Amino acid sequence: MILYFSATGNSRCVAERLGERLGERVADLCSCEVVSLGEGESLGFVFPIHGWGVPRTVAECIRRLKLTDKAAYCYMVATCGDDTGLTAREWTALMCEKGLTADAQFSVQMPNTYVLLPGFDVDSPTLEAEKLGAMPARVDAIAERVREHYRGDLTHHGAFAWFKSKVIRPGFVKHMSDKKFCADDTCRGCGRCAANCPLDNIEIVDRRPRWKGNCINCLACYHTCSRHAIAYGKATRSKGQYNKLLKQ
Repeated sequence: MILYFSATGNSRCVAERLGERLGERVADLCSCEVVSLGEGESLGFVFPIHGWGVPRTVAECIRRLKLTDKAAYCYMVATCGDDTGLTAREWTALMCEKGLTADAQFSVQMPNTYVLLPGFDVDSPTLEAEKLGAMPARVDAIAERVREHYRGDLTHHGAFAWFKSKVIRPGFVKHMSDKKFCADDTCRGCGRCAANCPLDNIEIVDRRPRWKGNCINCLACYHTCSRHAIAYGKATRSKGQYNKLLKQ
């Protein structure tokens, strides 16, 4: 069984390919409250890196998840634009809370989607294509490791992993908010932003999106807008969009 959380489609794409290669069921983590596992069945979690850590929603869903049987083997696959920091440790702690083993941790580099800080933007078309082109082979290699019940951490921590996860990440989480999101006059109220929000945090009022306060800055709304009408204050000015894998 593979459970995924995805905002812009990167993690869903990886989970679906992994499921195909392993012949396993794939489901959206947010829609699962009770999971029935067969005898000897593995349990995989696929999710994006948010601020060099596990997304808040993923942690919340894991904590309330009920399993009818204990998984024989548990692993995570994190999708990241560059590196994962100490995410593997954080996920391992979550597994311990659930009384589950944290057998293996993997990561897959995918196109960058975070654009809310200076110096952060989507990848160039060339780099985006390179990452998407390399993904299938990377996922297939992970599938082989999972079949073998590999145990260990193969995530790409990157440079200054402790500093990123322990010093920068708390500030990232503390200031996570949707208060600066807005739509300009080019918005036509199509509702794609609301439809693609994984937390159902957007409603359309008077043909404009309105954010409801439960935001993890995943940016699905920003990237899905075909008119580039959604902005996050001045932070997204002149920033690009990534919507190759979003459900339209």
